Amino acid sequence: MNLYELDNKMAQRPGYGKEGRPIKLKTNYLKVVQFPNISLYHYSFDVAPKINKQTINKIYYDVANKNNFGKFFAAFDGNSSIYSSTPLPLANERKGNKFKVVIGSNGDKTIKKGSYEATVKFIETLSLDRLRNYISSQGPITSMVITCLAALNAYINFNVRQKYLSSGKGIYPPSPKNIPIILSSGVELKQGFYQSLRPGCDQLFINIDICAAVFYPSGSLPEVIGKILAKRSTEELRFRGLSNSEIILLSKYLKNLNVETLHHHNRKPVYKIKRITKESADNLKFYNDEKNSDMSISEYFLTKYEITLKFPNLPCILVNRGIYLPIEVCYVLPGQRFEGPLPDITLSDMIKHTCVKPQERFQRILNAVSEVFQHDRDPHLESIGMEVDCKNMVVLNGRVLNPPRLTFNEKNRQSEFIPENGRWNIVNKVVCQGAELVNWAVVVFDQERSAPQQLVKSFMKRFREIANQKGMNIPNDPYVMYANPQGEITTALNIACHKSLFNKNYPPHIIICILGSTGPIYGEIKRIGDTQLGVPTQCILLKRLARKNGIDQICSNIFLKVNAKLGGQNVILTNDQIDFVSSELTMILGADIFHSGRGDNRPSIAAVCASLDSKATRYAGRFSVNRDPRNEIIEDLKGIVIDLLRVFYQRNQVLPRKILFYRDGVGETQFQHVKTYEVKASG
Repeated sequence: MNLYELDNKMAQRPGYGKEGRPIKLKTNYLKVVQFPNISLYHYSFDVAPKINKQTINKIYYDVANKNNFGKFFAAFDGNSSIYSSTPLPLANERKGNKFKVVIGSNGDKTIKKGSYEATVKFIETLSLDRLRNYISSQGPITSMVITCLAALNAYINFNVRQKYLSSGKGIYPPSPKNIPIILSSGVELKQGFYQSLRPGCDQLFINIDICAAVFYPSGSLPEVIGKILAKRSTEELRFRGLSNSEIILLSKYLKNLNVETLHHHNRKPVYKIKRITKESADNLKFYNDEKNSDMSISEYFLTKYEITLKFPNLPCILVNRGIYLPIEVCYVLPGQRFEGPLPDITLSDMIKHTCVKPQERFQRILNAVSEVFQHDRDPHLESIGMEVDCKNMVVLNGRVLNPPRLTFNEKNRQSEFIPENGRWNIVNKVVCQGAELVNWAVVVFDQERSAPQQLVKSFMKRFREIANQKGMNIPNDPYVMYANPQGEITTALNIACHKSLFNKNYPPHIIICILGSTGPIYGEIKRIGDTQLGVPTQCILLKRLARKNGIDQICSNIFLKVNAKLGGQNVILTNDQIDFVSSELTMILGADIFHSGRGDNRPSIAAVCASLDSKATRYAGRFSVNRDPRNEIIEDLKGIVIDLLRVFYQRNQVLPRKILFYRDGVGETQFQHVKTYEVKASG
């Protein structure tokens, strides 16, 4: 089969597996029991000038109400598409109807008042038969099928998005106790749900799951700043002001945040924060034309509004049109999503709140079906004849596969073994192939009084003993040094590399880093080791060293990681279980793309790794930066694969006869597009 044929064919399912123990699996899917037997009308909805989503939604509802769209149960997707089961009452649907909309002051301050022009234009008639043919395997996935799915997704989400706060794909009903969850860094965690229509075999399903997002807490700006800076109360801010580092942090956190001003008696205008000033309200001065003299912000508010500032030592915010406002006259509006990257400690805090047991997660989803989504009482779904079974979550037939048979070194008494419950113990075991570790060092990122040298050396001595017992070759103890965790990490790791060179004929093999706590330092160590020094690193929490029990188990776990990082082989599958790779020399590729979060414009990074041996235990990795942000295609895949094939050839003196490509992170609607490009690139 040539590449042209591959480009036009999707792989067919070979059949159903039979190995393992049968099991019934409860899923978080609802079944669509009545497929809509109609056509839908698709319209574009464009607003000028460009504006935020909250205002776009407000403009849509204004246009819809004045033109009786609700009478036709039209569904708006919140972006730029309207779907209706009957034609909308438009005078000129082909060329587009223009509507003038004026948004005035209202309770929702995130909606920007002003004059706008909305254009509604007919695009196409959607035949849901195309979607029906696709799920019954009688037709291919086409752009029409994808648009039909988007239309039905708009219908199932339209009503619920009107009722609750929504952001991205999630909706966030009020918490049962209405008590906000404030994480470290001062952001508020909201927990909610999302639903998505998914095609199945001869059936449509609605997938429902829990989700979470972080928002700015609402409240006075001094209170919000106090939460971000982890102050016990705003009184701490009143007297000492803010340091330069705190101002830089706040400028990053608060940029583009909408605040309402409180110093006007008859109105409360809303502004967007551009930055935080370095000067306090007492020290920031401007020339006042009315007074014909220089005046501080504090003095201006006293004379103009008769307000004596309680926080004159705090900086001001700069908003649009060069206006400076004291922090204390600003109120953070609710429902604003935090768009920036979160510190590691905040992510850890978030995981603690969102990690729930399967039973509790399933119960939350059941509650959401009956209390939040209410598909059986949705007039929009009724208008298109779509019926959902809300009483029964889908139950599937599954299989618990037999555990794999694994092999350690043949020197072991029992070289082949079967794990129990996904675990195995390496007591009295020797790994398949141990790595050599000559040049190594330990950097303790803490004070010596917290991590005594005797404790560190004793732990590393025991680690070395266990590693040697299990197959590694570590002829000498490491060089141990201490470094300031708030200091220059690059300098500390460079010194460690230099001091680790016991044998000048070898480069540094690994740097062990002992950390007093988790946090940003972990990511910084990995970044420097991987991208600047080219030296593997292994981080260990200090509290692990001080444990009275289980030290050997901790050392064994660290040994497995270190041996793998240095090119050793810990364990392999038995030959009969990996013959699909070993029978013909095969290179396994694994690929994914990392996209930065919402509000982060950093480029997407693609990573590809490739197996280099017949046991699929040795790998080489490459990464590249996509030029087109958020592009799901790996743009430089061809160059990466060629490079990895060279590495494979250098190791085996022959090229692989087969390539097995595992690709993660591709949405269902992107399969064909990604395959068309990447199969060619990797072939």
